[in-house]
Amino acid sequence: MDKEIYEYIKDGLVISGRPNKGYTVFTTPTQWFDLDKLEDLTPQRFQEEFQKQKEHDELVSVVFKEVQKEIDENIINQLRGGEPNPDIIPMNTTDRLFNQFMETSEGDPDLIWNKEQFVNMLLTNDEFYQRWGENCCEELTYEERYKIWFSKNYETGFEYDDEKMITIIDFDNSYWTPTPKRKLK
Repeated sequence: MDKEIYEYIKDGLVISGRPNKGYTVFTTPTQWFDLDKLEDLTPQRFQEEFQKQKEHDELVSVVFKEVQKEIDENIINQLRGGEPNPDIIPMNTTDRLFNQFMETSEGDPDLIWNKEQFVNMLLTNDEFYQRWGENCCEELTYEERYKIWFSKNYETGFEYDDEKMITIIDFDNSYWTPTPKRKLK
């Protein structure tokens, strides 16, 4: 075996394909590359593919370092109280709406003091949703509301029957645990 080739294939060699359609070759130092015929598998070809892979790795390394630097700068900016860059650090709609509410709300600060309460108000209070929701929710179907109502009010004496849903439930009756009207998208 040629010593020059051995250095490229000593950790393994994979060749797949057919003579009439060409081949795909894999070695650890070269990664995958294509060949028209097996006779082209020479030390020079291995060297060319190795160089291509080396250049590719260097380019990926440079790009990765640049992206990592930008991510680090954005994380540091956010930790210092700056606005997150949604391209780097995704902020979901609920987070954005909650932050907007906390920054601009003129209401009683004791009314809502955490995100969970904010989401509950979006899901159950029509007036609050109209003011702060910005189309972040979709309406629940009667069946979905019924299932939620039943799971929260299971000690009602009613039997749950998926096929004969009770149609007399008053979801807004304050006697029962409130049932959301909407769900988050």
